[in-house]
Amino acid sequence: MKNKKTHKWILYLLILGVVILTMETCKTHYFRSNYKDANKLLHDNKNLLTKPFLKAHLKNGDVSILRDTWKVDTRQNAVSGKGNHYDFNRKKVYEGKISIPIDSVAIFETNRSLEETENSRITGLTIMAGLDVAMGVFCLLNPKACFGSCPTFYINKHDNLHYADAEGFSSAVAPSLEYFDIDALDNQAFNEPHFSITMKNEALETHCLNHVNLMVYPVQEDERVYQTPSNTFYLCENNHPLSLAKGPEGTVTSLLVGKDIKERISLADENNMSSKEEICLEFNNVKNSGDLGLLISFRQTLMTTYIVYSALGYMGNEVGDLIAKMEMNNRMQGKLTNGLKEELGDIEVYVWNESKNSWEFQDGFYETGPIALNDQMLPLKNVNSSSEVRIKLVLNKGLWRIDYLALTNIKKEVKPIEIRTDKILNEGKTDHEALNQINTSDQYLISMPGSEYRFNFTLPKANQKYELFLYTKGYYLEWMRENWIKNKNLLKLRQLVENPAKYLRLEAKSYKIYEKTMEQEFWNTRINTDKFEYDEK
Repeated sequence: MKNKKTHKWILYLLILGVVILTMETCKTHYFRSNYKDANKLLHDNKNLLTKPFLKAHLKNGDVSILRDTWKVDTRQNAVSGKGNHYDFNRKKVYEGKISIPIDSVAIFETNRSLEETENSRITGLTIMAGLDVAMGVFCLLNPKACFGSCPTFYINKHDNLHYADAEGFSSAVAPSLEYFDIDALDNQAFNEPHFSITMKNEALETHCLNHVNLMVYPVQEDERVYQTPSNTFYLCENNHPLSLAKGPEGTVTSLLVGKDIKERISLADENNMSSKEEICLEFNNVKNSGDLGLLISFRQTLMTTYIVYSALGYMGNEVGDLIAKMEMNNRMQGKLTNGLKEELGDIEVYVWNESKNSWEFQDGFYETGPIALNDQMLPLKNVNSSSEVRIKLVLNKGLWRIDYLALTNIKKEVKPIEIRTDKILNEGKTDHEALNQINTSDQYLISMPGSEYRFNFTLPKANQKYELFLYTKGYYLEWMRENWIKNKNLLKLRQLVENPAKYLRLEAKSYKIYEKTMEQEFWNTRINTDKFEYDEK
């Protein structure tokens, strides 16, 4: 009897085992057919380059994945092919032929280079994944130090990258973050009837330009026009040089008194990336203390580049999903653009008020980007009417490079004239399509890695000196590097977005490892536009 009972238990256990095994098998089968698994397989290293895909993240939250081949119907403004369609909850609801209106798409994602037949609107919405491996070149050992930039501009096209005259819309890393950016070209003495400037794409990025215009204002001898952080313009005269500058490391006057790219730089705090420091300034020979403004030439270090690359890495194989969500979520856009910026802070400016015996806050400078120097001016208020002016800068340690500081006298507020480009050269030849795209509000000039365009402008009058500013509007999309996808960490991403103060504190030691070496690697991994062409990868 006992043996019969034992056999029954054994039989029950065997049946239970079969049931569990069957359930696991069903579960595994179901899992392998759902969206997350499909997404994981798409970004698997073995498949990343061998199985072409195009993912369309729709504005209503659905996702379509087209495999192997697809085509664009420019008349219907749609892309079609065979694949799967997933609803908002990522449940597969259709498999077969799919036609997707391009206007319904928030973000595309692909592992295949796009061809000319795929119109610019698709290219301008597409995150490229894994093509750095196909090109076999960049950033494999140290992906967070890999070169990245928005469009870079050069008055002399042969200038070294370290002498870029402007970089456009550095913070616009997605279509919804598009904005206009104005950069002083620091080139006031110009008597020719025409002006030209070269735009390069020197990174693994897709640049989408809505406008590239020139802003000009006529000046006389000894006059300059300076731009404030809020894009107000002032005609100024005189230059009162810096007498003394002291930072935590000691006297730094020699680094800040001339515009020579010998910049004052500090390293980040090893315990907190948002630690602050002070630089005290003295101007002891101000001959005219009326309506003073503080001139500054500055740019960022690679700290924000490290943070942006880290954030993309934390997204991993869900980068398309998360950027698509951001495109449709204003709250998330605000957190991404404002939270971290507020934590890192401006270069805050304080003036010593003798009558109150205290420092008086004025305003701050902030421009994203480590490449081109920003030349700006901040009008000062309640300055003592004497020849001695004391100023204090409060800034984030390890975030800023400052090349130059001086005082000037403000004459009046002015409004520069905005001029559209009248000719664009692409590889030395006139590009009429590019000209139409850049001068039409609802179109974009798409610039791929290795691209180079020369913009020509006709100035209002010949034999007239003008102060020049470059107006750019657009956005760009970073290409996902293979090594970034391996660093997926959604909890870390959440901490970066929801609690940037804590993130900057906990990430400090990791950043310090990169800080020592990423400078050289960043500049060395730029794309040489003279040798590299996207179409020849």
